[in-house]
Amino acid sequence: MTTPSESPGLSVPKCYRAPDTAHRAVWTGRDDGPDPAARRWHQAVQFLDLAKQLEHFFDPTICIIGYASDQGVRLNQGRPGSAEGPTRLRARMSPFPEVKGVTLLDGGDIVPGATVLETQHALAWAVERIVRAGAMPVILGGGHDMAFGHFLGVARARGRAPACINFDAHLDMRPVGDEGPTSGTGFSQALDWCHAHETPFRYAVLGTQRLANTVALFDRAHDAGALIVDVDGFALDTIEEVMDALNDEVVDEELCLSIDLDVFSAAYAPGVSAPGIMGIVPDAAFRRLYRGILESERVMGVEIAELCPALDLDDRTARLGAALVFEVALALMAMADDEAKADDEAGEGEEQSGDEDEPGEEDEPGDDARL
Repeated sequence: MTTPSESPGLSVPKCYRAPDTAHRAVWTGRDDGPDPAARRWHQAVQFLDLAKQLEHFFDPTICIIGYASDQGVRLNQGRPGSAEGPTRLRARMSPFPEVKGVTLLDGGDIVPGATVLETQHALAWAVERIVRAGAMPVILGGGHDMAFGHFLGVARARGRAPACINFDAHLDMRPVGDEGPTSGTGFSQALDWCHAHETPFRYAVLGTQRLANTVALFDRAHDAGALIVDVDGFALDTIEEVMDALNDEVVDEELCLSIDLDVFSAAYAPGVSAPGIMGIVPDAAFRRLYRGILESERVMGVEIAELCPALDLDDRTARLGAALVFEVALALMAMADDEAKADDEAGEGEEQSGDEDEPGEEDEPGDDARL
């Protein structure tokens, strides 16, 4: 039986766009025949209008929402073009093989409002509805100002502030100026929200580059208590230390996970708003850390930020961003399999216990009592 999930008191934002015919046409690819095991994402995806009443999703479910805006990037003097990121990421995900047991939904796009803040609040509306419905929001971008909308939506849905883990060359902790939020203020906005609600701000930024952040930004992040891991932390012989430090920072909090594609070296991710030549690489060390976070059972949402298709080379950046989303689906499948295995083992243990521990006539009342 399913139950409806609503966002009390919130009307549908003007800048929400439900999936339409043109939107659905992006999901296309080869057809390998009628065998259910040969299905691909473009055949498995279902389309969801978030403005309608949602039923609760009990099975592992990904709900994609596009953040089709580069307003914040322009205000931050970055290279524009990430408004087209969601469409390109969907196209690159279309041929992926279906992941057993994971439902794939596409909930449409958030398009620019009159201000960045309006656009962020529209995303928060979408994220809140998705999380309340029991699905995992995967946000495709789009400028990294999406980070605050992601954080705010999860905070509203769960009734408390999530911790933030951000793979990023930049700290994104610029103070909000007279021009309003930009793609560089997302985590400052989360910090301000936490201060206003008298709750701890937990933030870890991984892959930071010294050449991409001023001393003032590092000071602001340190003052906020952020964990900062630079690019040199991404090696197999140091990754365990990074994971330990990360656990100490976020404790047992629920998580918003953010990947700004500019964290990767420009050789792997040339199509971003602010490319970095000395970024991390998507190697075994990165995958181990990324998968460990995804399988922690605490991630409430994932965002892929700042893909600029017009600046990409051979779709390298788009393919990388799409592959990161595929890892989300694999993690959900692995967690569901582990849960099913644990349930089976618990059931077998109860059955064996019942067979072996039948009370005999010699048992005293109350000995080994069990329900």
